[in-house]
Amino acid sequence: MLTFLKLKWFELKLAGEFGEQTKYRRLCLERNATTTAEKLRIAEEVAGRGVGVFECWAHSIYLKKHEKGNA
Repeated sequence: MLTFLKLKWFELKLAGEFGEQTKYRRLCLERNATTTAEKLRIAEEVAGRGVGVFECWAHSIYLKKHEKGNA
């Protein structure tokens, strides 16, 4: 339960920073992270590191091509 709450806190923190949530979603997708522990490790890796405009753009393109439901 503590891991779940920590993950949710990190996800909220990432949502407030430019490009970090996009990078987090991409890394989760690339690494096929399905468990809370896997996602938490990725969130900790991404949090607090700056993401540039072009990096964010590249992550967005990757997500559009690879996320389920997008054709």
